[in-house]
Amino acid sequence: MKIAIEGCCHNTLEVIYQTIDYIEKQKKIKIDLLLICGDFQSIRNSSDLESLNVPQKYRTLGNFHKYYSGELKAHCPTLFIGGNHEASNYLWELYHGGWVCDNIYYLGCAGVVNFGGLRIGGLGGIYNNRDYYTGHYEKMPYSQQTIRSIYHLKQYDVAKLMQIKKPIDIFMSHDWPLGITSHGDEKELLRIKPFFKNDILTNKLGSPPGAKLLSKLKPKFWFSAHLHVKFTAVVYHDDSEEKSNSIKTLSIYNPDEISMESDENENENGPVISEDDKIDNKIDDVSFTQFLALDKCLPGRDFLQILDFPEANGSPEFSYDEEWLAITKATHDFLSLQYKELSIPCEEEISERVEKERQWILENISDFNIPKNFQPTAPPDNSLNSEQKFKYDLSRPFLNPQTVAFTNMLKIENKINPDGQTIVED
Repeated sequence: MKIAIEGCCHNTLEVIYQTIDYIEKQKKIKIDLLLICGDFQSIRNSSDLESLNVPQKYRTLGNFHKYYSGELKAHCPTLFIGGNHEASNYLWELYHGGWVCDNIYYLGCAGVVNFGGLRIGGLGGIYNNRDYYTGHYEKMPYSQQTIRSIYHLKQYDVAKLMQIKKPIDIFMSHDWPLGITSHGDEKELLRIKPFFKNDILTNKLGSPPGAKLLSKLKPKFWFSAHLHVKFTAVVYHDDSEEKSNSIKTLSIYNPDEISMESDENENENGPVISEDDKIDNKIDDVSFTQFLALDKCLPGRDFLQILDFPEANGSPEFSYDEEWLAITKATHDFLSLQYKELSIPCEEEISERVEKERQWILENISDFNIPKNFQPTAPPDNSLNSEQKFKYDLSRPFLNPQTVAFTNMLKIENKINPDGQTIVED
């Protein structure tokens, strides 16, 4: 299975899919899945721009609305997490995850899904200590404060991910785990981004919760974006320094690599492509995580990379993760929609809750395939001035039927826009 990893999307879906199509034709391969590490910008119409925290000059509609309306189709199955430049009103509708349009799935604020035999987890947003210990209190219309705090990590979501016990193949985050630069070529990074130096020296470059999750989950791969530079690292999880040192010279990052550095016009021969190592993440009993951060989608930038996962031979469809469903059900009572977060019980009690809910999941859910039940909520931009008229209040959120279906499946209260509006047609 070949997976494309994209750094920051910044609403350039058409260019990203065109790039993938170009690679497929050049190499005569098929990309099975695209992962996007944040700043996706799922802007359906001009009113969504009011929930996007970017300078005014960057508040442009982009082309996502064409995929949302069905005018364009996603080139391949796509999975993404949120960043710090998002149409936060739309992503909040799908807090637990869901389709933002046909064939493009949002992982949710935090989540785990399965695809092709791979277990993929992720955490959206960026770290800010001021908002980390609050609940999900932000409500539309967003203020100058809440338009930022809504994409800041919350301890609750990290605590849910910390309950994961089964191995994770791939983990996605928008910002980098704190301290990751010490596991790669820090000198080269500072040559490219010299203004990172002070944050690295003061141990402020990256997310402390990200570092905590990296240490706990030990995924085979960790993909990030946010800092607009390509960076690779290898994090060893074995205590034996002697064993670790013996494999640090391996050329870890080239598993069937295709790295995009320029567009078609700048290089008539297309991207430089190399295919070599198929890497196992456990050598001589030393486990490690391969970290890759990528740039944003611009000519001359390292924004896309293809990796081959030969062991992934399952169905190329998204499915719910049994353990994650159990964790979601076990912790749902502690999801706070107020400024003050709710205290999560001790590890022992939560573990007991998760195991109890896991048994419930096994007894009550037989089909883990994620239903292809995308339904538009807010109208797409190309319908606003057509004969089809919609009546809706720009300041009010929408009730998303996918979230209703998900909470009904788990027999939990829908806390996400329960009084939200639905589209009314004339």
